[in-house]
Amino acid sequence: MPIKLLAVGDLHLGSRPGRLPSGLVHDNAELGPAGAWQRIIELAEHESVTAVLLAGDVVEAQHDFFEALPLLRSGITRLAQAGIRVLGVAGNHDGKVLPALTERVAHFELLGEGAQWQSAELEADGERLTLWGWSFPDRFYRQDPTTAFPGRDTPHPTLGLLHCDLDQSDTAYAPVAASRLRDLGLDGWLLGHIHRPDALSPSSLLGYLGTATGLDISEWGPRGPWLLSVQQGAIHTIEQRVIAPLRWEHLIVDVTEADSAQAITDRLTDALEALAADLSNCTRQPDAVGLRVRYTGTSDLPDTAFPERLGDQATAPLPGAAHIPAFIESIRIEVLPPVSLTALARREDHPGLLARRLLVLDRPSADPERQALLEAADEVVQQATATGSWRRLTTRRADTASPDSEVIAEWLRQAALKALRAMLAQRDSA
Repeated sequence: MPIKLLAVGDLHLGSRPGRLPSGLVHDNAELGPAGAWQRIIELAEHESVTAVLLAGDVVEAQHDFFEALPLLRSGITRLAQAGIRVLGVAGNHDGKVLPALTERVAHFELLGEGAQWQSAELEADGERLTLWGWSFPDRFYRQDPTTAFPGRDTPHPTLGLLHCDLDQSDTAYAPVAASRLRDLGLDGWLLGHIHRPDALSPSSLLGYLGTATGLDISEWGPRGPWLLSVQQGAIHTIEQRVIAPLRWEHLIVDVTEADSAQAITDRLTDALEALAADLSNCTRQPDAVGLRVRYTGTSDLPDTAFPERLGDQATAPLPGAAHIPAFIESIRIEVLPPVSLTALARREDHPGLLARRLLVLDRPSADPERQALLEAADEVVQQATATGSWRRLTTRRADTASPDSEVIAEWLRQAALKALRAMLAQRDSA
């Protein structure tokens, strides 16, 4: 029998998924990290893994101590009763709280407390593995933690478990170069911090595990832990087990040649059924699906022809998987008029002006005219963010940084396309 590990990325116990429609669930905790943790426990038992590995940010924040304590205690106790070890490191979110929780949660092995490298040995039927871990001591750590790594000292497979900011020198979250990790000579590095998972394989085992479940629409796509096996003295397999209770997806719907609102609805339905077919391949299907729908292509239909919801209620059964409730979080109408932007740009009227601005936005980022346009837009954004209403909104969020130029470019594109469609529709009706 091989050593089997279930590696879990950023769990963030205590947080809740955002932008859920009212009435989707009584308590949205079951669609968030708490629900994902329960599924992880069940998967670990089902696979009879040797150990569960937690790559930091297990807990969202210090004030989530009392919510995380019973979840970790009951889950780790259950795993221990099944003979499954639980080892982990602290990340930038839980550098203080995870050590405090460890004192009250039996059988949880915290590696590298106080920014000190620490190893643990795992064994199963003659197979051996060494696991090295390092934990954040606080919210920030501006040095490369691997400068103090003592070095590999065993011939059998050896893995690193680390929460860090990869290939980002100007960061307060443990900057480490990927080349540095490769030079240390371990068989792989399982990383936490970045929420989007990397494509991991036995031959390329250095990257981010990603979140266990998506916390909002920006964390779309397959989510879940990674099942890894060590056999005959080598890393044998690694694959993501998609078990997130809430699945977020970006859905692209091309409406070219759709000549009615019903035709657009049919295109959307086709895309939803394709998604349902994809979900059938998950290790465990989600309890709900949230969608950001992006309409593309060419059409002269008005904005009212593009569905913003999946029916009269906040949620609706997903076509092709009626047992899964689905909802549209937001829509993006990026549909161009049937006439080309280049042709419109020759006109000396407001649609022509908008078409010229859209063509400028499509140029490379280094283009001087594009940069000037975005700088002018940024001034307007800065003025808006100085208002009391904006400040009250952003103070509720951890990240209050101003939007970058590409975000502003997307805002401009969305607004310009909407205005252009409205102008051309007014012209046609006139």
